[in-house]
Amino acid sequence: MTLKQTLLAAIAVSALALSSVAFAAGEHGGHDMSGMKMSGDMDKMHEEMEAKLADTSAFGEKGDPAKATKTVKIAGEEIRYDVTSLTLKTGDTITFQFTNKGEQPHEFTIGDAAYQETAKQMMTMMTEMGMDMTSPEHEAAHAGAGNTVIVKPGETKSVTWKFTKPGEFLFACNFVGHSEAGMLGTISVK
Repeated sequence: MTLKQTLLAAIAVSALALSSVAFAAGEHGGHDMSGMKMSGDMDKMHEEMEAKLADTSAFGEKGDPAKATKTVKIAGEEIRYDVTSLTLKTGDTITFQFTNKGEQPHEFTIGDAAYQETAKQMMTMMTEMGMDMTSPEHEAAHAGAGNTVIVKPGETKSVTWKFTKPGEFLFACNFVGHSEAGMLGTISVK
Protein backbone atom coordinates (compact mmCIF):
# COMPACT_ATOMS: atom_id res chain seq x y z
CA MET A 1 0.00 0.00 0.00
CA THR A 2 1.37 3.45 -0.91
CA LEU A 3 1.64 6.26 1.64
CA LYS A 4 -1.26 8.04 -0.09
CA GLN A 5 -3.44 4.92 0.10
CA THR A 6 -2.49 4.38 3.76
CA LEU A 7 -3.38 7.98 4.65
CA LEU A 8 -6.66 7.83 2.76
CA ALA A 9 -7.52 4.52 4.45
CA ALA A 10 -6.76 6.02 7.88
CA ILE A 11 -8.98 9.00 7.12
CA ALA A 12 -11.76 6.72 5.85
CA VAL A 13 -11.59 4.59 9.02
CA SER A 14 -11.72 7.77 11.14
CA ALA A 15 -14.68 9.05 9.14
CA LEU A 16 -16.52 5.75 9.56
CA ALA A 17 -15.88 5.78 13.29
CA LEU A 18 -17.14 9.35 13.53
CA SER A 19 -20.13 8.66 11.30
CA SER A 20 -21.75 6.47 13.94
CA VAL A 21 -21.55 9.38 16.38
CA ALA A 22 -22.84 11.72 13.68
CA PHE A 23 -25.71 9.40 12.83
CA ALA A 24 -26.73 9.23 16.48
CA ALA A 25 -26.57 13.01 16.76
CA GLY A 26 -28.48 13.63 13.52
CA GLU A 27 -27.40 15.73 10.53
CA HIS A 28 -26.47 19.37 11.07
CA GLY A 29 -24.90 22.04 8.86
CA GLY A 30 -22.55 24.95 9.49
CA HIS A 31 -21.51 26.33 12.86
CA ASP A 32 -25.11 27.21 13.74
CA MET A 33 -25.76 24.85 16.61
CA SER A 34 -28.68 26.82 18.03
CA GLY A 35 -31.21 24.09 17.22
CA MET A 36 -29.08 21.36 18.74
CA LYS A 37 -29.43 20.03 22.22
CA MET A 38 -26.03 20.35 23.86
CA SER A 39 -25.18 20.03 27.48
CA GLY A 40 -24.31 23.26 29.26
CA ASP A 41 -20.63 22.31 29.22
CA MET A 42 -20.69 21.51 25.50
CA ASP A 43 -22.54 24.75 24.68
CA LYS A 44 -20.06 26.76 26.76
CA MET A 45 -17.10 25.04 25.07
CA HIS A 46 -18.57 25.84 21.64
CA GLU A 47 -19.05 29.51 22.56
CA GLU A 48 -15.47 29.75 23.87
CA MET A 49 -14.10 28.20 20.67
CA GLU A 50 -16.18 30.54 18.49
CA ALA A 51 -14.80 33.54 20.42
CA LYS A 52 -11.21 32.33 19.97
CA LEU A 53 -11.76 31.76 16.24
CA ALA A 54 -13.21 35.26 15.82
CA ASP A 55 -10.06 36.88 17.30
CA THR A 56 -7.25 36.99 14.76
CA SER A 57 -5.36 39.89 16.36
CA ALA A 58 -2.39 37.70 17.36
CA PHE A 59 -1.46 37.07 13.71
CA GLY A 60 -3.03 39.79 11.55
CA GLU A 61 -6.26 40.87 9.96
CA LYS A 62 -8.39 40.38 6.88
CA GLY A 63 -6.70 42.18 4.00
CA ASP A 64 -8.03 44.22 1.13
CA PRO A 65 -7.33 42.36 -2.15
CA ALA A 66 -6.80 45.73 -3.90
CA LYS A 67 -3.90 46.44 -1.50
CA ALA A 68 -2.18 43.06 -1.81
CA THR A 69 1.57 43.39 -2.27
CA LYS A 70 1.96 39.84 -3.54
CA THR A 71 0.00 36.76 -4.62
CA VAL A 72 1.17 33.36 -3.37
CA LYS A 73 -0.20 30.35 -5.23
CA ILE A 74 -0.54 27.17 -3.18
CA ALA A 75 -1.94 23.84 -4.36
CA GLY A 76 -3.21 21.08 -2.12
CA GLU A 77 -3.49 17.37 -2.76
CA GLU A 78 -3.88 14.29 -0.57
CA ILE A 79 -2.46 15.12 1.96
CA ARG A 80 -0.01 17.94 1.43
CA TYR A 81 0.52 21.48 0.21
CA ASP A 82 3.04 22.11 -2.57
CA VAL A 83 4.43 25.05 -0.55
CA THR A 84 5.41 24.36 3.06
CA SER A 85 7.20 27.53 4.19
CA LEU A 86 7.06 31.22 3.46
CA THR A 87 9.01 34.23 4.74
CA LEU A 88 7.20 37.57 4.71
CA LYS A 89 7.58 41.04 6.19
CA THR A 90 5.45 42.70 8.86
CA GLY A 91 2.87 44.83 7.08
CA ASP A 92 2.70 42.62 3.98
CA THR A 93 -0.79 42.10 2.56
CA ILE A 94 -0.75 38.79 0.72
CA THR A 95 -3.38 37.14 -1.46
CA PHE A 96 -3.13 33.38 -1.04
CA GLN A 97 -4.63 31.63 -4.07
CA PHE A 98 -5.41 28.06 -3.00
CA THR A 99 -6.16 25.40 -5.62
CA ASN A 100 -7.43 21.99 -4.58
CA LYS A 101 -5.85 19.45 -6.94
CA GLY A 102 -6.92 16.58 -4.70
CA GLU A 103 -9.85 14.20 -4.68
CA GLN A 104 -11.46 15.42 -1.46
CA PRO A 105 -12.35 18.84 0.00
CA HIS A 106 -9.67 20.76 1.85
CA GLU A 107 -9.42 23.87 3.96
CA PHE A 108 -6.83 26.63 3.91
CA THR A 109 -6.62 28.51 7.23
CA ILE A 110 -4.05 31.08 8.34
CA GLY A 111 -3.37 31.38 12.08
CA ASP A 112 -0.92 31.01 14.91
CA ALA A 113 -0.45 27.67 16.68
CA ALA A 114 -3.14 28.39 19.29
CA TYR A 115 -5.65 29.41 16.62
CA GLN A 116 -4.96 26.29 14.55
CA GLU A 117 -5.37 24.06 17.61
CA THR A 118 -8.75 25.65 18.39
CA ALA A 119 -9.80 25.28 14.75
CA LYS A 120 -8.90 21.57 14.84
CA GLN A 121 -10.91 21.11 18.06
CA MET A 122 -13.91 22.89 16.54
CA MET A 123 -13.67 20.82 13.36
CA THR A 124 -13.53 17.60 15.40
CA MET A 125 -16.58 18.67 17.43
CA MET A 126 -18.52 19.57 14.31
CA THR A 127 -17.56 16.35 12.52
CA GLU A 128 -18.61 14.26 15.52
CA MET A 129 -21.98 16.03 15.42
CA GLY A 130 -22.43 15.11 11.75
CA MET A 131 -22.01 18.57 10.27
CA ASP A 132 -21.08 19.01 6.61
CA MET A 133 -17.66 20.68 6.55
CA THR A 134 -18.16 21.72 2.91
CA SER A 135 -21.52 23.42 3.44
CA PRO A 136 -21.93 27.09 2.46
CA GLU A 137 -23.01 27.76 6.06
CA HIS A 138 -19.70 26.47 7.39
CA GLU A 139 -17.71 28.66 5.03
CA ALA A 140 -19.94 31.65 5.80
CA ALA A 141 -19.12 31.20 9.49
CA HIS A 142 -15.46 31.92 8.61
CA ALA A 143 -16.15 34.88 6.31
CA GLY A 144 -15.98 37.52 9.06
CA ALA A 145 -12.46 36.61 10.16
CA GLY A 146 -11.41 36.20 6.52
CA ASN A 147 -8.58 33.74 7.17
CA THR A 148 -10.23 30.51 5.93
CA VAL A 149 -11.53 29.07 2.68
CA ILE A 150 -13.02 25.63 2.08
CA VAL A 151 -12.18 24.35 -1.38
CA LYS A 152 -13.77 21.40 -3.15
CA PRO A 153 -11.78 19.28 -5.63
CA GLY A 154 -10.90 21.28 -8.74
CA GLU A 155 -11.75 24.67 -7.19
CA THR A 156 -9.53 27.68 -6.55
CA LYS A 157 -10.34 30.27 -3.88
CA SER A 158 -8.41 33.15 -2.37
CA VAL A 159 -7.71 34.61 1.05
CA THR A 160 -6.13 38.05 1.41
CA TRP A 161 -4.35 38.55 4.71
CA LYS A 162 -2.44 41.47 6.26
CA PHE A 163 0.37 40.39 8.59
CA THR A 164 0.39 43.10 11.25
CA LYS A 165 2.91 41.51 13.64
CA PRO A 166 6.15 39.59 13.36
CA GLY A 167 6.06 35.95 14.41
CA GLU A 168 5.82 32.33 13.38
CA PHE A 169 2.43 31.44 11.94
CA LEU A 170 0.85 28.47 10.16
CA PHE A 171 -1.43 27.64 7.27
CA ALA A 172 -3.29 24.37 7.61
CA CYS A 173 -6.16 22.18 6.55
CA ASN A 174 -8.06 21.52 9.77
CA PHE A 175 -10.37 18.85 8.40
CA VAL A 176 -10.04 15.93 10.81
CA GLY A 177 -6.64 14.29 10.39
CA HIS A 178 -5.43 16.45 7.49
CA SER A 179 -2.92 18.75 9.21
CA GLU A 180 -1.70 15.85 11.33
CA ALA A 181 -1.01 13.91 8.11
CA GLY A 182 0.99 16.77 6.59
CA MET A 183 -1.33 19.51 5.29
CA LEU A 184 0.53 22.18 7.21
CA GLY A 185 2.92 24.98 6.33
CA THR A 186 4.81 27.73 8.15
CA ILE A 187 4.82 31.49 7.64
CA SER A 188 7.72 33.39 9.18
CA VAL A 189 6.96 37.11 9.42
CA LYS A 190 10.01 39.31 10.09
